[in-house]
Amino acid sequence: MPPGWGSDEADAATLLDRLTLALLPLRLFLGVTFLYAGVDKLIDPTFLRVTGPGSIGSQLTEFVRVSPIAPLVQVFGLSFPVQVGFLIAVAEIAIWLGALTGLLFRLSAAAGLALSITFWLTASWATRPYYYGPDLPYAFGWLTVALAGTGDRFTIESWFRANADDDLYDDEPASPERRAVLRAGFLGLASLAVAAFAGTVGASVLGRERPGLASGSASPAPSDGSTGAAAPSASPSAGAAASPAPTAAGASQAPASGPVIARVSQLGSGRAISFADPISGDPGVLLKLADGKIVAFDAICTHAGCTVEWDPTYDLLVCPCHGAAFDPAHDAQAVAGPTSTPLSPIPIHVDTASGRITVSA
Repeated sequence: MPPGWGSDEADAATLLDRLTLALLPLRLFLGVTFLYAGVDKLIDPTFLRVTGPGSIGSQLTEFVRVSPIAPLVQVFGLSFPVQVGFLIAVAEIAIWLGALTGLLFRLSAAAGLALSITFWLTASWATRPYYYGPDLPYAFGWLTVALAGTGDRFTIESWFRANADDDLYDDEPASPERRAVLRAGFLGLASLAVAAFAGTVGASVLGRERPGLASGSASPAPSDGSTGAAAPSASPSAGAAASPAPTAAGASQAPASGPVIARVSQLGSGRAISFADPISGDPGVLLKLADGKIVAFDAICTHAGCTVEWDPTYDLLVCPCHGAAFDPAHDAQAVAGPTSTPLSPIPIHVDTASGRITVSA
């Protein structure tokens, strides 16, 4: 027999070890990513809400407009948005635990596949072309590890088997049903414990506020900020952008009729101010472009209704959820990401005498 060759059983075991080791990075990546996704939802102060910027309710409302499973989203999602959001977060944590420990591994991987497919049919469905969307790669990643399994390597059970007393281990009941119930119970309790920790201690330590949410204002003297603010909405407001002077192209010629949203002196070049559109109720973002023109847009991302944020490095409005980017210097046209629909402009009036900027009726 040639050197390095062994029995068929030895060769098969070697191949299994190599396959398991080769898929271990993918298994760890998928698991840790789902843990991060679940915890991130729980520590986000805006996510588990029925309405408002970044809320699960507003995102589900947008999904109804674009998703091929809109009836299911309408019936189950919009009826219990907060409960659905919490269930998704806990499921992602449970999938991480299953992938990490190997307990109910194939079931956990299948759940990861199902959740990724659901995200693809909702959050990523409007992404064009499809390969820009992140959820299909996750789905095929979970499918791969589900088909391959763990090979009884790098799991809690294999560790216990290797370290426990053989006689004691052999004496334990071997009922598959009992073990499956115990594993499911452990994963469920552990997932809820992690979720509870993230929702309390984690939220206070790691919780954050979406940029721009605190700076939005509909008062006559809003404070300026470096980021825009938006709220997900199913009906973004429409209008036209304005230049610094009422007589410039695109500016409103009518006298100011709405509340003052900012003053010209507050707008430096490359800066943004968030405000609440008094007409639509949507948050908007007001900017002064490099050429001196002042423009305002509804800050609701046209992909999945998340809040766009001003990125002064690239002079773009960027969606933090799925990476869409819009150029305010060119009518907020989409220049990157999963959408080709521009942001809706908000008509404004600039009073050059007083420097007041108002939303036109």
